[in-house]
Amino acid sequence: MNRLVCFILAIFLLAAPSFSKSDKGDNVDHMKLYKAVDRVMVTVEYKAEMTFMGRSDDIEGRVAGISVEPQGTIIFDGASLSVGSHFGAAAFGAPRVEKPKSLKVTDSKGNTYDAEYIGVDQFSSIAFCRLPDSVKKEIPAVEFSRKELELGQEIIVFWMLPKGFEPRFQMGESVITNILSKPEKYYLTGELTPDFAMTPVLTESGDFIGIITTITRSGGRSVPFDAGESFGTPVGIMPVKRFEELLAKPPSPDEFKRGWMGIALQALDPEVAAFWNVDVPGGIIVSDVIPHSPAEKADLEPGDFIIGLDGNPIDISDDGDLSVFQKSISELGAGGTMNLMVVRPGEARVDTLSVVVTLEDMPVSAGDAPRHEDKNFDMTIRDLVFADYNARNLDPDEIKGIIVDKQEPGGWASVDGLRAGDIILKINDRKVESVDEGKAILAEIEKDKKREAVFMVWRFNKTQFVNVKTHWE
Repeated sequence: MNRLVCFILAIFLLAAPSFSKSDKGDNVDHMKLYKAVDRVMVTVEYKAEMTFMGRSDDIEGRVAGISVEPQGTIIFDGASLSVGSHFGAAAFGAPRVEKPKSLKVTDSKGNTYDAEYIGVDQFSSIAFCRLPDSVKKEIPAVEFSRKELELGQEIIVFWMLPKGFEPRFQMGESVITNILSKPEKYYLTGELTPDFAMTPVLTESGDFIGIITTITRSGGRSVPFDAGESFGTPVGIMPVKRFEELLAKPPSPDEFKRGWMGIALQALDPEVAAFWNVDVPGGIIVSDVIPHSPAEKADLEPGDFIIGLDGNPIDISDDGDLSVFQKSISELGAGGTMNLMVVRPGEARVDTLSVVVTLEDMPVSAGDAPRHEDKNFDMTIRDLVFADYNARNLDPDEIKGIIVDKQEPGGWASVDGLRAGDIILKINDRKVESVDEGKAILAEIEKDKKREAVFMVWRFNKTQFVNVKTHWE
């Protein structure tokens, strides 16, 4: 490291908040720790689109990342990219961030590489990308230690500085102030903010012992269908064991299928349980059941109390603990079975039932659905997904078509009255049930230079016809 960098680093170390004062602080080799982190930490810059109600806007981000595998896997803070990535928020009308159009990873030497986006974990907001094979060994991978942390233990934390600063990261000292056991094991320091997300944590001796992430906690009294959400959640140190489990099975929709039950759920409050004379430490209230879902097929009903799973009681009395149950559904995967003990309150009596649910694949989200951008009509069409049917209370056996996902103002389709969110049932009296069919029909219209296209659409629970005039050059 040259003298200028050393000088700047010395200034940052003096200015950085020293959260705790160690008696052996004089023996800590801060320069050695910084160099160890600087080798494996990267900055990730991405460009993506946020789609909302048929309109798209470009978004950009610059976040911290870590090289975690010699194969070129990079993890980074994907909180912004996880908006609408899960099934519950994937229907038309909800904000949705598309897969990044570009991802650039910059290492400690200033080298920048294009990376391939893999996916983002909905519970921790850890995003994954991969470097090309030609450069995958250019950035060393971090080697984590599986040492258990102790209450009061001193640690070294890092956070990213704004673009244009050199060095790129700042470091400071902190201490373990609490060790969570519920809803999952996490180490807390008390002072960390989301600015620290996706940065590594070291012991004073130089062992990498975890990464900083948001702590999964579901907000509000009701939770979206099998999906975790975070609202103002604290950050903490994810134990290495949990991170290694995620690394072994990254959230790539093309390679791994998440399990899905199809219920909306909330924690079984002790007062509610007492009202029905149900003597249990906790459980889950099924507040809604999605039609055609595994839960409906297993005869679960709204109002059921799930009090046991695979012979073990469910000790959930707060919505913040629901993430563990949601995660177990996701990780069990399609084809997995969940043996549930269910209490069903009724007017005359309370029944206890044994229910076996066979999980299915998580339905495809709108962001992952096949789509086609038609330049002539200035619109993007995509296949209908389960969330579209659920949000509109439609039967997928009765309504078949494609949806207008995006629309450019002033385009042929927009000017003549076709709207984003319309479900196209027919084009020129020909049924269309997939994007491929719609693409083929639109290609024929272009080839024949037809003077208009007649779209039969489903809008506001009724069919309408929209005549779109063409203006071929």
